[in-house]
Amino acid sequence: MSRWIAVYQFPLDKDLSELALFIRRHRLPLRLAEEGNRQVLATPDPQLGEFLLPLLERWEAGEIDLARVHLEPVETEGAAKGEDASATAETAPAESGEGGESKADDEIAVPSPLPSWPWRKTPLSLLLIALCFIGFFLLRNDLAESLVIYPDRGGDFQLQNSTLAWHWAKGEYWRLWTPAIVHFSLPHALFNALGIWILGRPLEARAGTLAFAALVLFSAAASNLAQYYWSPQMVFGGMSGVVYALVGGVFVLQRWQPGWRDVPAGIVALAVGWLLLCATGLVTYVLGVGVANAAHFGGFISGLLLTLLYCLAGGARHFSDNTAGNSAAA
Repeated sequence: MSRWIAVYQFPLDKDLSELALFIRRHRLPLRLAEEGNRQVLATPDPQLGEFLLPLLERWEAGEIDLARVHLEPVETEGAAKGEDASATAETAPAESGEGGESKADDEIAVPSPLPSWPWRKTPLSLLLIALCFIGFFLLRNDLAESLVIYPDRGGDFQLQNSTLAWHWAKGEYWRLWTPAIVHFSLPHALFNALGIWILGRPLEARAGTLAFAALVLFSAAASNLAQYYWSPQMVFGGMSGVVYALVGGVFVLQRWQPGWRDVPAGIVALAVGWLLLCATGLVTYVLGVGVANAAHFGGFISGLLLTLLYCLAGGARHFSDNTAGNSAAA
């Protein structure tokens, strides 16, 4: 007989009737039992437990209704012969193996590793994604002149005589942030939009739009200033500095709250690796495109610092989840 493995733990006062109905509806090889002062959900299949963990975490946090969740079946042998796979999953009784263990998990599709946050919880992230493409459209139609910081043409850079000071003297303070909107190519807009989708939406949904807006506004200004000071003679644009601030934020939160799994593992390592690779100049040499390395580093550092302050102020509690073997309540 297979050994039952704990998947998730709930407080004794937690009503699990909705979860029990969900298990029965999908014929999942799961069981609920009281152990000590906790209600423990267990399965003989560790892979199934790993697949269901993000779903259970979101249900525990009150973000989803299990009654409205449907696990789509994968193709079975019957489906390969022309039968309706979905009907098979709904009507066929679960086969019983040795010791009464269900084989219904063979018909369960893998849930997505990325949470599907409601739109109302991530309005600013969706706006930023739209602005990536709006900025590209404006640039292609020669309408972005009022959004960028004019380059300095002099040899010795002095802030008081710079074009940025000239913009500020005219009251054009928005130029400190708006270069983040301008994108010089569609792939650049796509990659930044994808970064905000993967990193920004979980951060905004958990921390709230106000805290997320503070991170975006601060990091956009910091990354634009860093790039302007580093290369004042160049026109620059793009939301990569903000994306790298999100990378820095996720880096801090994943170490402050190891149980937080909204962002796939390895994303931060991949982003930091790309940051260092671009800094070597190899990407510019091979692809022939300019990279705003100072904006990337400025955004990353600002994201690290702001998120560290956020965690020290107690904000990390919004990123706390119950996991199997952890008896603390979320």
